[in-house]
Amino acid sequence: MRYTETQLTSDALDQPEFAGEPIKIFICSTPRSGSYMLCRYMVNAGLGVPHEYFNPIIIRQIAPRLGLADSIAGLQWRHKSLRDRLPFRTPDRLAEERFLAAYIARLVPRRCQRGVFAAKIHFDQYFKVLDNPTGRRLLDGGLFIHLFREDLLRQAVSRNFSYVTGRWGDDDTVTTAPMPQGDLLDPPGIERELQTLADEDREWRVLLAKSGRSPMSISYEQLCKDPPAFVAAIAERVGIEPGALRQGYSEPIAPSRTDEPGLPSKGEAVRRYLEAVRPLHELPTATEPRRARPLQTTKAAE
Repeated sequence: MRYTETQLTSDALDQPEFAGEPIKIFICSTPRSGSYMLCRYMVNAGLGVPHEYFNPIIIRQIAPRLGLADSIAGLQWRHKSLRDRLPFRTPDRLAEERFLAAYIARLVPRRCQRGVFAAKIHFDQYFKVLDNPTGRRLLDGGLFIHLFREDLLRQAVSRNFSYVTGRWGDDDTVTTAPMPQGDLLDPPGIERELQTLADEDREWRVLLAKSGRSPMSISYEQLCKDPPAFVAAIAERVGIEPGALRQGYSEPIAPSRTDEPGLPSKGEAVRRYLEAVRPLHELPTATEPRRARPLQTTKAAE
């Protein structure tokens, strides 16, 4: 079934309560990188029920069903500032972490399919919601999947279109407030989104490297070639026999929304951007790569 974001959030995919230590899988992605497609294939294969559980919008939708409506009141998950680096955490951060502990304790048993808890996480969600001791305990011991998009320009354009329409999934559900469309054909607006997406992907790479984790890594373009094969590889990586998964699910690639009333096409946005920046960013003549300097060694090391 081609589950929508709304269906993934609803109680339709709640599972019989799981007791025990689940297998944990975390999809580390950026917006418009095919992460919901991967989620659908995993759900249909019986490999967890991955969803954006740590997106504050989704948290507010799920929390009442978990009996946490009162606990979530007033929480903002604002972007962190310098004061968050102080040794004593602020009251709002402590309240967020207390809520997170209760949320995880109730969410995970209800969203384990065949003993697997899976979630997709964008970097800003990690930074705002999970970058604390409670969040790090949840992530500990999980398998990490780094999902990215090779065509960063089209990803940036797609994200700008989602900001304008408020639609982030394959269906017509509006999940965020639509924004003015001024940046759709504006090269500086596309440039800003390019830099934002590149920074978010880099932050994932650096974080995973610094934590010593070795993620599975795949691009959206490669995933589209054979999603079931990648889902089988995930199962094998966590010790599940791929043959035990549900088989036979497939879906056509969703057509790009290029002819929405009142909006230019995404192809036009790409073309306008390239025409504007190409004179400024022509590739220079190739030169010999700079050689890396060897590490300095001490006599003792020698």
